[in-house]
Amino acid sequence: DLGLIVVDEEHDGSYKQDDGVRYSARDMAVVRGHLAGCPVVLGSATPCLETWHNAQTGRYGHIQLLERPTPRPVPDIELVNLNDEPRDTDGRVPLVAEVTKDALQTAFANGGKAIVLYNRRGYATLVECVDCGASFSCPSCGVSLVLHQRHRTLICHYCGFHRNMPRSCPACSGTLDVLGKGTERVEEVLAELFPDIPVARMDADTTSVRGSHHRILEDFREGRARLLVGTQIVAKGHDFPDVHVAAVLGADHVLAMPDFRSGERCFALITQLAGRAGRGDVPGRVLVQTRQPKHPVFQQLGDYERFATETLRTRQLLRYPPCSRLALLRIESPNRQAALDVARAQFAERLECAVESVLQQLVDVSAEAREAEQYSAAIRSLDLLGRHLGLFGNQHSTTAVSEPVEIEREDDDRTDAQQLADFADDVRMMANQRQKTGATVEEFVHDLEELATDPG
Repeated sequence: DLGLIVVDEEHDGSYKQDDGVRYSARDMAVVRGHLAGCPVVLGSATPCLETWHNAQTGRYGHIQLLERPTPRPVPDIELVNLNDEPRDTDGRVPLVAEVTKDALQTAFANGGKAIVLYNRRGYATLVECVDCGASFSCPSCGVSLVLHQRHRTLICHYCGFHRNMPRSCPACSGTLDVLGKGTERVEEVLAELFPDIPVARMDADTTSVRGSHHRILEDFREGRARLLVGTQIVAKGHDFPDVHVAAVLGADHVLAMPDFRSGERCFALITQLAGRAGRGDVPGRVLVQTRQPKHPVFQQLGDYERFATETLRTRQLLRYPPCSRLALLRIESPNRQAALDVARAQFAERLECAVESVLQQLVDVSAEAREAEQYSAAIRSLDLLGRHLGLFGNQHSTTAVSEPVEIEREDDDRTDAQQLADFADDVRMMANQRQKTGATVEEFVHDLEELATDPG
């Protein structure tokens, strides 16, 4: 009989299956425990906000572990402001800031080890011709192909399409330049900075062979490698007492991901990495390189309860999960036109009816009640129902399976649905801007109310 289910690091995105039968293993564990009548333990230092919300509202029990099982507490997180870093000869900010470099050097001089996280794999994220400006993109996904230097291959990280890296531009025979960075490039730079320190890289490329994950960790544990570089894999529950320094070199691009959960993921990733340093007798150091040191996510590092409370207030205001539910309408077909035809024939009419229902509910609300939450509720419904099929025009469509339906309109003759869709975009732009400036929720609500009552 099943007596107990434990889901460790329950916030980890790898529990979600996106291919084939789509499900969340964490959620399935909760359902399985309910069916079996046994307790389920969801463990994490940075629980996902859905779990935290359930605990705060009494749906889940909440057990806190307030003491670390190691001699020293989790180190304080130091922010390294890249805006203050001197530029190199090319006018660019160095990949490794001086403060980070000095911390790593000190750790190695004292016989310690270090972990460096850069959450992009590959060597360069963009290959571009310096003469004609042509670049390489995936024929299926449309995203830039990532250069993997070891095999001289350009790879799409979405669908797996790959091609060999040419010596010159196929369009004009010009010179190719590599832009952006990945873990391969980070490994190369660190090996140049510390030539006497053995470096190991741990990402999806180096752990694809069976047993390689265990081998890399054993090399690091036994001292055959003293500097471990990698993606988010290196932040997961490893216990190495002699790690003196943990550093995040690319925190900003994690935060800039086009996902409303990007701040949550960035906070969790940095916090998890911080737990890898200072687990022995020597106090550890955790450094985060960023160009946005005043960003709320970075300012709240080390205080999860504060971060969760503030983020949940924003989610509630904008009607994002866990304060609402989102659904994805996915239409898949090897034929693009067939997918488009099915979308229009089977879903467009139903979606339009649903949009009209939402609009009618909004009309029934008095002018005094049209505050931020009423508007945001209508916006979330319209955004969910309409954007997948491009019902709000070209600039509002995010669907990957169909062309947006063109709507001819004049600036002063917008329908209610179009006005609400435009209002939704204004709200998102405002939210992003206020978040970057570190505004409070109260300030954002004030701006939102002004926008909601703006006759324009």
